[in-house]
Amino acid sequence: MSVFFLYPAFLIGLLAASLPILIHLLNRRKLQRIQFPAVRFILLSQKRISRSYRLRHWLLLALRTLAVVFLVLLLANPIFQTGAGLFAGGGPVSLVVLLDNSLSMTWSSDGNGFKQAKDAARLLISALNDDDRAALLPTNITGKENVRLKSQKDVLTRELDAIEIADGTANLTAALEKAYELLSEPAGQKEIRLITDMGLTGWDRFSVAALKRVDPSIPVKLIRVGRKEQPLNGSIKEIRLGGQTVGVNLPLQIEATLSNFGDKEIEDVLVQLSIDGQNKEQKLATVPPKGETSVSFQTRVGQAGAHGGQVSLKKEGLAGNTVTGFTLDAQDKLKVLVVDGDPQTSLVQSESFFLSRALNPAGEQGSSLFLPTVIVPDALNSAALDPYQVVILCNVAVLPDAFAANLQNFVRQGGGLLIFSGDKIQPDNYNQKLAQSLPADLREKKTGPEANGEKIDKFDLAHPALQIFTDPILSDSLKSSRFWGYTRANPRGKTALISLANGDPLLLEQKIGAGRVILVTTSADRDWSDLPLKTAYLPLLQSLGQHLAGGKRGHLDAGTPVNAAKEISLPPGFVGKSLRVTKPNKQDTEVPIVGEKDRALATITDNDRAGIYRVVLPAGAAKESGAPQIYAVNRPFLESRLEEISERELQAKLAPIRAEVIPIEALKEGGKRTDLALPLLALLIMTLLAEGWLGQRF
Repeated sequence: MSVFFLYPAFLIGLLAASLPILIHLLNRRKLQRIQFPAVRFILLSQKRISRSYRLRHWLLLALRTLAVVFLVLLLANPIFQTGAGLFAGGGPVSLVVLLDNSLSMTWSSDGNGFKQAKDAARLLISALNDDDRAALLPTNITGKENVRLKSQKDVLTRELDAIEIADGTANLTAALEKAYELLSEPAGQKEIRLITDMGLTGWDRFSVAALKRVDPSIPVKLIRVGRKEQPLNGSIKEIRLGGQTVGVNLPLQIEATLSNFGDKEIEDVLVQLSIDGQNKEQKLATVPPKGETSVSFQTRVGQAGAHGGQVSLKKEGLAGNTVTGFTLDAQDKLKVLVVDGDPQTSLVQSESFFLSRALNPAGEQGSSLFLPTVIVPDALNSAALDPYQVVILCNVAVLPDAFAANLQNFVRQGGGLLIFSGDKIQPDNYNQKLAQSLPADLREKKTGPEANGEKIDKFDLAHPALQIFTDPILSDSLKSSRFWGYTRANPRGKTALISLANGDPLLLEQKIGAGRVILVTTSADRDWSDLPLKTAYLPLLQSLGQHLAGGKRGHLDAGTPVNAAKEISLPPGFVGKSLRVTKPNKQDTEVPIVGEKDRALATITDNDRAGIYRVVLPAGAAKESGAPQIYAVNRPFLESRLEEISERELQAKLAPIRAEVIPIEALKEGGKRTDLALPLLALLIMTLLAEGWLGQRF
């Protein structure tokens, strides 16, 4: 129940209730007391009589004050209201019904909550009189929708039937702001009804300060859709890649983290992994109360390119999002030509031994992303470079003229070149033959005892090939390496990606045409450093190899939350063009490609449905940028949390908005509206009559 005023501006007149009191105080006279013994007995009698007169004076003052109060309240026209329904009389009603269609409504009231909410909205619409107007708003609006108040009940009913449960969280700020905008026009009675499950996630994102307009005089009633009992409540929190990359026919480890929001243990939930619609593996898991557990899957993908997958949960009575999607970009085998400049009869002593094992640890064709082929310098003139994505030179003394020309052409066309120094290399030959390709001019060699080796001082973590060293274990391993031999180099305007403690560069890069050249100033084997023995060596070599092959490495994309933007970066040449996005419901959207600093950028904002989105890039963009051709959009993780906001927290969130929470059952009972104007008029007349009668007695 509540009391509202049709004309609250008149309430300022309550200040006039102090006028009778002020007049009384101003009219009081201060008398000078003079003792006169002859009339002492008369004074005693007067005191007894004055008590009665003083009481009458105070009563008269109270009646005059009440008369002013009753008059002001009569002008403000108070309405006593009970229940959650609309009421007859009191002038035309302007009503905005906010229907919570957030994902959490799926599991409210034992799965019937959204149906109950729509039935409640239908009751409110049916209670409208002919001169009333109403608008119906779902809570997943953006605030830019063209909505207006209307009196046609059939139109409102059709709009209600068309509302479905969304895949995201309620946008309560946009919904309330739109409601206040619609109710900005004059009306006899203005009301807002929010039919909701009181889900905490939506209210966590709400702030009154974010509203552009607020009218505290408009009452907001929240019609609560409750739950009979708390169900098992869990969801999939995260999907991640267990290894470093995703390669064709290579072991693939995918890990899923499950969360339990409830106080009950979730036992024997079936967790399934599927890729491209095919079930790959399934396991049973148990999630402790208010806890998490991880499930690991082992599988393979047989083709290069993009793949869509999902992890799903199956458990009777489980409330929460049970399906989370992801995408895989599987990389085909990378063919690498390794030139061993110091081959030995013992493979362990060969220049390329550690490098070849780092690229393919097991030495089997199906066990690694890399397929290294090792040749000796004598075979350089007859070597065909076209089948390979990367060429690695390991301590090769000199480069034949024909091979050097082919090598530079190979790089310009998009190939990758990795050069390791060593004791046999001739700096002048490299400076002459690869003058346009080297990232630095090679100088003299510096060698010394192993005990006096230099350590790494800094490395560029922003570089794509070195981002793996954000891992503290790999970072410490790299920093612990010692280098007692290397070739000094003068960078050609480039900052070294890895530098030694004395300032000498260890690793530099140069972009040539569509390809790249990386120079490592130390050797690939144990002759000049202990790096090949470190944990960091294998991931460093594989990361450099993938970077030189085009920077496109196999990966897992865990998806984008519903209603979040997805950015796709492209080369600058695609500015002004557009890409096409196909949503899970088969609707197509054209997205413009705009310039952003030194790149082209497409921002996809229409991600309002969970599922796999397909991207059609402009011609040539896929090859040049490696941009994704599919991506997953997932329901917000916390929307599966069925925790509700308390009434006290709600009042604090909505202040100064006047809010009242009413169970949805109260709506079926309707409501009653009582206009207090007539009772107040009667009280005013009775007060004035009483004041007049008492006034005549004095």
